[in-house]
Amino acid sequence: MNKAIFITSILIVVLLFPVVKFSGCDYRMKWGHGFTFENELGIQIDSLEIIIGDKKTMIYASSDSLRTMAGNIEVPENGYPHKVTMKIFSNGNLQILKADSFDCYNCDGSHEYVLRNTGAEYKFYN
Repeated sequence: MNKAIFITSILIVVLLFPVVKFSGCDYRMKWGHGFTFENELGIQIDSLEIIIGDKKTMIYASSDSLRTMAGNIEVPENGYPHKVTMKIFSNGNLQILKADSFDCYNCDGSHEYVLRNTGAEYKFYN
């Protein structure tokens, strides 16, 4: 009985693999680009929205948002450089920061924005 179940399971996998492989479905996980945000605004950030080109991503605060925040950001695949806008949410208030443009798709390194009252400065470390 166990041998029949094993053989049936193997046959199902062997027969379904080509269907999934060649169906055209994109089943790969898209992680985005990892960013850190150094908070030099002097306020506790509840969340921030970063808009790169036409892609919007929300980052929600952890316990240390007075210093730094981090998260994976969705970015466009082409058309670089892209305009970047940041919306900072803090205690029911909204602050919009001008930000340096973003010109890096699948770059091997670290992305950082330093948040200041004068705007968000982009830094890349490889």
